[in-house]
Amino acid sequence: MTKPKTTPSKNSTRKNTIKKSKSVKKKVTKKKVTGKTVKSTSKNNTKKEKSSAKSKRISVRKKRPKIIKRSLLFNVLFNRYSLMGYGIVLLIFAFYLFYLNIVIIQKMSGRIWSLPSHVYARPLELYQGKQLSIAQLKLELKLLEFERVINRPTKPGQYRILNNKHFEIINRAFTYWDGKQASMGVRFSVYKNQLGALSELYSDNTLSLFRMEPVNIAGIYPATKEERQLIKLKDVPDELVMALLAVEDRRFYQHWGVDPQSILRALFANVRAGETVQGGSTLTQQLVKNLFLSSERTLLRKINEAFMALLLEFNYDKSVILETYINEIYLGQNGAKQIHGFELASQYYFADKLQNLSTDKLALLVGLVKGASWYSPRRHAKRAKNRRNQVLRLMRTQEMISQVQLKQLLQADLAIAKKPRYSGDRFPALVNLVKRQLKQDYDEDDLKSSGLKIFTSIDPLIQTQAESSVKRVIAKLEKSKKSVSKLQVSLIVASSQQGEVQAMVSDRNPSYPGFNRSLDAVRQIGSLIKPAIYLTALQQPKKYTLTSVLDDSPLHLKTKKDEVWSPQNYDKKFKGNILLLDALKTSRNVPTVRLGLDVGLADITDTLHNLGVKRKIPAYPSMTLGAFNLSPFEVANMYQTFAANGFNVPLKVIREVLNIDGLPLKRYPLKSDKTMDEKAVYLVNYALNQVTKTGTAKYLGRTIKQNLAGKTGTTDN
Repeated sequence: MTKPKTTPSKNSTRKNTIKKSKSVKKKVTKKKVTGKTVKSTSKNNTKKEKSSAKSKRISVRKKRPKIIKRSLLFNVLFNRYSLMGYGIVLLIFAFYLFYLNIVIIQKMSGRIWSLPSHVYARPLELYQGKQLSIAQLKLELKLLEFERVINRPTKPGQYRILNNKHFEIINRAFTYWDGKQASMGVRFSVYKNQLGALSELYSDNTLSLFRMEPVNIAGIYPATKEERQLIKLKDVPDELVMALLAVEDRRFYQHWGVDPQSILRALFANVRAGETVQGGSTLTQQLVKNLFLSSERTLLRKINEAFMALLLEFNYDKSVILETYINEIYLGQNGAKQIHGFELASQYYFADKLQNLSTDKLALLVGLVKGASWYSPRRHAKRAKNRRNQVLRLMRTQEMISQVQLKQLLQADLAIAKKPRYSGDRFPALVNLVKRQLKQDYDEDDLKSSGLKIFTSIDPLIQTQAESSVKRVIAKLEKSKKSVSKLQVSLIVASSQQGEVQAMVSDRNPSYPGFNRSLDAVRQIGSLIKPAIYLTALQQPKKYTLTSVLDDSPLHLKTKKDEVWSPQNYDKKFKGNILLLDALKTSRNVPTVRLGLDVGLADITDTLHNLGVKRKIPAYPSMTLGAFNLSPFEVANMYQTFAANGFNVPLKVIREVLNIDGLPLKRYPLKSDKTMDEKAVYLVNYALNQVTKTGTAKYLGRTIKQNLAGKTGTTDN
């Protein structure tokens, strides 16, 4: 019997609905759809599903913060603005490296250093029969800073004298305008101021000519006052290179400009010592600092140094870097001049070339790299010797020398030359003349930086004698005449035919480098004008001869200002009639004025120009007595034409100029123009010869037993 269905009552249905609503109450959410709130409910889930969903939500909450952090960091580091910033930084860095690279290439491919030019005297040429005293030869060797030895000389720059007349000399190698000359030994004798036959020192081969190297007179220096003599790496002794690398940069051939191993080693040594005892800079970094950067201790400078060292190694071979370093390094101070490079340091400390130095001397030079002033062998000999010995011991550690050699070398003296070569500029007045003549052909900056070799006609023997004579005569005059004090002087010596200046003194103190009286002291020349007036007259042989009679009687001339000019003779007397020859040799004023007016002032001016006077001369009657200004050099140039028998030979001091590689740049040959009548010049020279015999300069003729020609001249203050 089936049970009939029962329909739920209204009340029971309501209760069930209430229960359901309660069970899903927690799952009711609100959603906004087009501004309206809609209620939604999820379906019933089992307890298992509820717990699973709950655990998932907890898990999501735990992991979500890490994902957020990573996402934020990524967005900060790699968003488009950050990437743009990175690009800008890289671009700036690239430009920075590009700029450093340009600086390096421009410097290394151009003129790395400003090299001073050097001025040389004439080379002394020896040959059989040459007139040369023993005293003069000794002086030349002294000026060349040759070393006198007891035994037979074995090295360039040494000489020996036997019995005060037999000479043995080994000259130094030198590059002349006609090529390189190797070192050579010679022996000869001097008897009665004359050289005997010359032969090679170590053979019986005779020599027709032996040329001594020229004396280095002066340098024309750049503003930096740096001096160096360049040397090729192939000419540097291997011992020096190995010692230098052992001391300064053992891994030179392994690193790329910066050596991390050296930096760490130096850092460890400095920390252990508690002070800076070692540097980590490579040889390349040292070169960069010296060549491109300042010595300031800043982080920026160290950064620049590191990158430039890397770029330098990238662009250039190790041999180029090493050669540049050897020529660049500072190794001493010679007064105001800085000694750079091993070649010049060798000559400065040992008066010898680098190739000729022994191991102990090379070690000393290498030791100076650490501090040339601190280890200066001239000022701190003990300190320098200790430093040298450190280098020698390191060389032994590197097996460059044996234990026996080390023991011997440690005992060796420093053997520093007593006087450094190139210790100062000699003959300042002459050097000033050289510079002025060079400026006609060369820019001043080139003279100071191109390393030119300038050969001159300067004779150091004549110059030295002229200087001593000036000092002696001035002292004698001031002592004999108490009213005379602080006399000044100008003296110029030139060869008679070539017009080459051999000596010049421009001050009572010949070594004074200031005002050059020979070139710049413009004064009235007085009676020094008279030979030009007489020459003008004697060029008219039909009218004037040496025996022509002139009038030496009172003369009164009216000037343009209606004033009367009455020239007087030096003795205030008049001779009446006087021979032209006598009027010149006794320097009579009045007959000279009359002669000048007769031949014409314009013609006299032309004669002066033909004699080499370039200055404009005023054509007044007073010009016949030298009432116009010339410098001593201009007067010497004028008289040079008389000495050259009527040929105008402008005075010059420069012979040849070589560039830094020893190649000829310019020669200064003899310039000669015949401007005066030879016969007339001969007559004037005869009269000037009589001046030194029986005229106003007869004392000169009695003092010097030579055939002289001269002219005196005086002017009032």
